[in-house]
Amino acid sequence: MGGIIQVNTGPRNTTLPRLKEGEGVDVFPGSPLAVIGLFVFAVRARFEYTPSAPLPWAWDDTMKPEDDEDGDPLPDGQPRKLLIESTYNVSNAQRNYRPAIYIGRGGNVSADKISVDNKVGVHKQTGLTAYHCFASMPVTLECEAETSGESSTIGETAWAYILTTRDIFRKDFGLHDITEPVLGNTLPNKKDKETWVTTVQFQVTYDMRWGVTPIAPTLQDAVVRLCTAAGGDTFFRDLASRNNTND
Repeated sequence: MGGIIQVNTGPRNTTLPRLKEGEGVDVFPGSPLAVIGLFVFAVRARFEYTPSAPLPWAWDDTMKPEDDEDGDPLPDGQPRKLLIESTYNVSNAQRNYRPAIYIGRGGNVSADKISVDNKVGVHKQTGLTAYHCFASMPVTLECEAETSGESSTIGETAWAYILTTRDIFRKDFGLHDITEPVLGNTLPNKKDKETWVTTVQFQVTYDMRWGVTPIAPTLQDAVVRLCTAAGGDTFFRDLASRNNTND
């Protein structure tokens, strides 16, 4: 998956993964949203149509969450279409397509300290301090269908897939750990009409890195720029006029 995954490798071989394509510029490597994007890609890959080993469902990239369809079989006995999306891309009002798998963060993100104050190094000349910790969060797959049997079967397929391939994805995605997934009960989910949802949940642990620049050098730089300006009054007047423009 080297061509799909962008891994930012830092000191001590820490890795911050994300997809190379399809992510917004505000989704930075190693963020919870980036991790969710990786698993959306992974689950879609499992349910892509494979003639040699077909499943009863196939992910189709032409579908949209707001499509009001019920996964009717494709012509010539092909599998039913299956929608696979991040929960952050789909509002509850748009969830009209079934069967579907919605992937999201199933709870809180915690930061696990691995050193005193998470500090790993200081640059003496600038005072820049580097930090590192492990972030941990649950990932949830909501497998939704019109019948309990279909929801349960999709959930079991997704559960077995994560269980048997988690070590591969841990390595390829640059993650620290992926726990064994838990397959939840199949429960009714009443909306405009009753549907059924089976959850698959597992815990993901991954690297987080950040740096802090002391405020004193920043203030000193601002003072230097102010003193070298044409004049203090002119500097602040120009700054205020720029902030008040409608451009």
